[in-house]
Amino acid sequence: MRSRSKICSYPGFQTEPTVNSPSQGESRNGENTFGSSSGATGNDVTRRDTIRHDELPQREVWQSSVLGEVLVTLPPGAQPDSGSPSAASKTATPGTVSIDQNENANGKNSNTHELRTNSNVYSYVDTYPISGIILKKRCFFFPTHWIFTTTLSPYALDWLEQEVRNQGPIWQELKTCKALARSIKAARVLPWTQGEYGKHLPSRRVADDLFEAYLRTFESVYRILHVPTSRRAYEIIWENSSLAGLASPGHVVQLQLCLAIGACFHDETFSLRLQALQWIREAERWLESSGKLRMTVFNIQTGCLLHLARLTTQHKGENQVWASSGTLVRAAMSVGLHRDPAKLPSMPPLEAEMRRRLWTTIMELVLDSSIDAGGPPMFSADDFDCSLPLNLNDAELDNPSNSSEAPYHDPEEFTDTSIQIALGRTFAVRLSVAKYVNSIKAEDSHKETLRLSSELMAEYRSLVKFLHSLRPGPTKFQLQCCELVMSRYIFALHITYMPRALKDPAQFYFSRTICVDTALRLSSFSLPLASSYAEPLLAALHNVLPFETHCQDWVRLVTNGSGPFRSIPYAAAMVVAAELTAIIHQTYETSPWMGVVPFNQTHAGSRIRTVELLSVLREALKWTKSRIKSGQHSVKDFVFMTVAIAGIEAIMEGTPVEKAMDTKAREALADGKEILAEMAGTATSTWNQPQCEVGDEGLGTASEFWSIGFSGMDWDTLFLPACMN
Repeated sequence: MRSRSKICSYPGFQTEPTVNSPSQGESRNGENTFGSSSGATGNDVTRRDTIRHDELPQREVWQSSVLGEVLVTLPPGAQPDSGSPSAASKTATPGTVSIDQNENANGKNSNTHELRTNSNVYSYVDTYPISGIILKKRCFFFPTHWIFTTTLSPYALDWLEQEVRNQGPIWQELKTCKALARSIKAARVLPWTQGEYGKHLPSRRVADDLFEAYLRTFESVYRILHVPTSRRAYEIIWENSSLAGLASPGHVVQLQLCLAIGACFHDETFSLRLQALQWIREAERWLESSGKLRMTVFNIQTGCLLHLARLTTQHKGENQVWASSGTLVRAAMSVGLHRDPAKLPSMPPLEAEMRRRLWTTIMELVLDSSIDAGGPPMFSADDFDCSLPLNLNDAELDNPSNSSEAPYHDPEEFTDTSIQIALGRTFAVRLSVAKYVNSIKAEDSHKETLRLSSELMAEYRSLVKFLHSLRPGPTKFQLQCCELVMSRYIFALHITYMPRALKDPAQFYFSRTICVDTALRLSSFSLPLASSYAEPLLAALHNVLPFETHCQDWVRLVTNGSGPFRSIPYAAAMVVAAELTAIIHQTYETSPWMGVVPFNQTHAGSRIRTVELLSVLREALKWTKSRIKSGQHSVKDFVFMTVAIAGIEAIMEGTPVEKAMDTKAREALADGKEILAEMAGTATSTWNQPQCEVGDEGLGTASEFWSIGFSGMDWDTLFLPACMN
């Protein structure tokens, strides 16, 4: 696929040695960190200081208008390929890289029927993995962050690079959509007086539905509340509508957070989003208010609910959620939740089990947020000794007795804590994976990746076997939540090797295969796939092997939710797109017909596979559009996936790729703008910037595209503007 012009100019690359300082290279005072070797001796430090300059790894920096500063670390002595932008920059004008678009990265004549699998901008990303991305010169992300999945479609990324630089009509339309999004956010504030809680509760019937939705979904996986106690508090609140008597503001805040989470499952369009955002706002103010900063188990429960509510409703940036999770774990340690109750003074079974459940939940939230944000977990297994909770039902703990004995259930008997226990058993290997992939010390070792992958898959198989042995069995939501948790660690280990799998299929074939299988499994229960029945081939396959029935709660969560419930299905779609691109590329290399007739007219043996993958991608595109309709005020998921699919379809049909991507992008922007205009209450084709705007540094500056609004909130906007409070 060719670029728009014969000659494209991109910023040059900065090559400099990377030297680890003592604080990065070894533990201070000789202390060991979890998953790392012992501290270096003085001789080791001296030897490191005397390493020759040419033995140090080199850091290649790509200044991208779309991604920001992209870092790649080359092994000592490695040199960029002769066709790479770095090599070209030696003879180009300083600060720019000139690339002849008549030749591909290998120096061969480009063919209009070939879909490129490497970037014109960064031609050896398929040889050395990206080690980090810096957004807006202050946010650093490791490769587990979702933004790295955009590099799996390099042709779409190059197209977007050109659009950002040209500032043409498509970019202007994106600016209009951004302005509409800001207007929508500004309108999503209900009038509220500080200190008044519970003024925006829904009717009792709606509240009952929302509360039960929370209990059957997240509370059945992440144990935060003692359900019988919470039900009693819920009844007290409705019996005391004036919030007098026993209905304290703290319980009202907890209830509202449960309702905010439950609102995500209420309908397909998230009609209660405005109220849910208000309930989150009240919870934040209550936790920050004077006198509430004292560390108590109750407040930590509220903090866990707030964490989940932000993931499902508020669309805070992943780095913000990760940072707040660090505060949560330190608060838990301050009240001793990290110590097992057996090693603390005697306490009733209810208190002991609730402490174990709450600590296990906090560990899950902190670990998963580190993967989402692309940051280290910042704790190790040596930091706590609290054991997993017992296999008990909540009702069995609903006893004021101070007896230290608790009922006993067989491990295979399904209880209220079975899912939490099952996930907790995989915690050690997941912590090892998170530390490995997000460590500044770890070297890129495919051998170590495969070793950790083997351990992870062994735990994954044990988890699946255990879940299917439970009687009665878990719900579909619980099963799919466990799938999502484990799948993100598979992606974290292997997704960075996918670009290299084509160049070295013998070494990286397993990484490619496991990513694709995981992506298809996630897509199978996250995307309805109903309209795919119109495809005769898929309809025939469905008659033989019926598609899995979908869980309505899960489909609504990935449609209305944020955080991992958006980023992981999106990453799965990008993996599917990369696999389909790879199949087309391999067919071009092996079929004599490619270059003579379009891909769709060849009798390739992979025809069935391509139909399946393309159907999944088209459903994923509908999913991104449905998210806008449900109130996600960013169109960038929708536009980027549209462009990626347009490039694939154009190559398969033998039509001009650039023209197809331009046309489809304009159509997607028109659809997205129409939806946003309706949400904003205007039908105009242009929109003026609202006056109460903050921190807009210009949509055309470097790294602005992905750093603003992709997840629904600017990276530098921690709180609402003053005019919105």
